[in-house]
Amino acid sequence: MRDITLCHPRLQQLAAKWIQACAAQGIIVGIGETLRTVEEQEALYAQGRTKPGQIVTNARGTSYRSQHQWGIAFDFFLLMDVDGDGKTSDDSYNDSTGLFGRAAVIAKSLGLAWGGDWSSLEDKPHLYLPDWGSTPTQLIQTYGTPEAFMRTWAPAAGWVRTGIGYWYRRTDGSYPANQWCVINHHWYLFNPDGYMCTGWHRWDGHVCDPDDGTGDWYFLDNTLNGPLEGACWHTRDNGAQEIWEVDLADQI
Repeated sequence: MRDITLCHPRLQQLAAKWIQACAAQGIIVGIGETLRTVEEQEALYAQGRTKPGQIVTNARGTSYRSQHQWGIAFDFFLLMDVDGDGKTSDDSYNDSTGLFGRAAVIAKSLGLAWGGDWSSLEDKPHLYLPDWGSTPTQLIQTYGTPEAFMRTWAPAAGWVRTGIGYWYRRTDGSYPANQWCVINHHWYLFNPDGYMCTGWHRWDGHVCDPDDGTGDWYFLDNTLNGPLEGACWHTRDNGAQEIWEVDLADQI
């Protein structure tokens, strides 16, 4: 699966901060594998053994030995033209310039741990919460199954992605709707259903996209899965457009 919202709430928050911190240093990354079912882990374990390919994991699905099964890890890839051929599709795992290590340094500064530090079966695209060590042994001993562990998760404040789009969960479980919010020094507009807007939208001072067609137009960044997707753009003095960064505390 590739949905970070299926993972531990704190991992979701750290992943979002990490993506933004990487972008600030010119490293554009995407989230790959997140939570895995027993069946998905079994299929991966079979690779290089009973199925074609090279061995990429020593963890069987039925053993719960993969961090992915516990929702405490995710894999990432690059969304960059590393080799300069004008394409990004062939560079997802191109570490010729050491970008995975640089991204890992940023991740570790935020409190994550890196599979590239493992001495056995080094896993450079892998980041995880280090609270329970580098293996799920402690989790297995404490909870038995990932399902039991997941029942202990408390909802965390932050971005939540669904099949429709992104919404923002406040600490009390509520969410902004039909309003502007400042989040991490950027303006975001939420529609009446509580979903973050992207592209062109109108605001009349009270309502997002009023039925009568009134209001001023605003452009919200529509770079799908980009680090600042949904952030409001504005016009600079010379007429150029850019994502609007404001010196304001969060107002959510």
